[in-house]
Amino acid sequence: MVRQLNPTTEGLPLEIYCFTDTITWTEYENYQSYIFDHLIAIMSEFEIEAFQRPAGIDLRSSFKFEK
Repeated sequence: MVRQLNPTTEGLPLEIYCFTDTITWTEYENYQSYIFDHLIAIMSEFEIEAFQRPAGIDLRSSFKFEK
């Protein structure tokens, strides 16, 4: 199930719900990985890009601060 959230200045957020019939954690992670790999691979076909706002340690690791 995919749900579109309210559009923002940064794009259209999506929520993706997926269910499996497995209770084995590694199998669940494999399914999850397959789904996201597929979504990322086909994004260019729809001329869309993934975006995530960096924060915290992401920003600190991007810049070198002098002491």
